[in-house]
Amino acid sequence: ALLISWLLTASLSRLALGMDMLSLLRFEEEGDCTLLVSRSLFTEVSQCELSFVSLERGLKAFVKYVPRDVVRMMLAGEMESTNVMTRRVVSILFMDIEGFSALCERIHPDQLVQLTTKYLQAMCEIIVNSKGTLDKFIGDCIMALWNAPRRLKAHERA
Repeated sequence: ALLISWLLTASLSRLALGMDMLSLLRFEEEGDCTLLVSRSLFTEVSQCELSFVSLERGLKAFVKYVPRDVVRMMLAGEMESTNVMTRRVVSILFMDIEGFSALCERIHPDQLVQLTTKYLQAMCEIIVNSKGTLDKFIGDCIMALWNAPRRLKAHERA
């Protein structure tokens, strides 16, 4: 009975840890949450683990198309998915690399990928740290906005 209890507790503990990481959307930084979950000997726990893997797969796909901060707000219950639009003043940023097309013609594609990746990562970090929402990339262009979906009092100064 003690062994069965220990096995059940271990399975549920791994599943709970994986769910905690998943709720924080930490699957990319820490590797797959599914690595924490193994097939349990208990049918019910095993079914929960399979559902967990499916949920993780779905969230990984979702955050590719919806800003991570928005998904976090939805998971935390701070924002609901709705078809209702509200009117709001927002600050919008469109930013691209001056002379990018000419640069593309001058340097090796591998160098271009490295340079563009560093630039986009640095700019995204600044946007996120100033409470902005990254909307999309359009080639080397970044579109971001402030005061939506999260309300910011001084968004025009961000």
